[in-house]
Amino acid sequence: MTVDSSRAELGNSQPQYSPESAGTTAARSALASFSGRSDLVREFLVEPFGRHSAELCLILDVMRSQPVAGKWIAIMTRPYSEWCAARWSLDLPLRVVDLASARFHSRQEVERWVFKRRWQHLIGPLPIKEGGDDV
Repeated sequence: MTVDSSRAELGNSQPQYSPESAGTTAARSALASFSGRSDLVREFLVEPFGRHSAELCLILDVMRSQPVAGKWIAIMTRPYSEWCAARWSLDLPLRVVDLASARFHSRQEVERWVFKRRWQHLIGPLPIKEGGDDV
């Protein structure tokens, strides 16, 4: 994997990616009705792994089936002790072009971070307040 270090720090000025395909447009349309569903966001944040409701499973399936280009992913940076979030490039060959500045000490933490970014990309603003321990 290649990392473009010139864009390693994101801060508050994240680049606007729009790898829009017909599938992404259809996904946004299909998921629009979930935009105010804070219960589904909280369900994932409380337990990122394990059994989920049918509605959350649908959302996760759509999020995970989106095109790889431009997608946020979790990367283990130290074996089983540190993770970071990264974004794939929009062009081929795919490479990591953005690394989130935050480092995570559990896979659950990084998966929560990635989930929130994917929610914002496909559904819109999170229907819960960011900044607490659960978000």
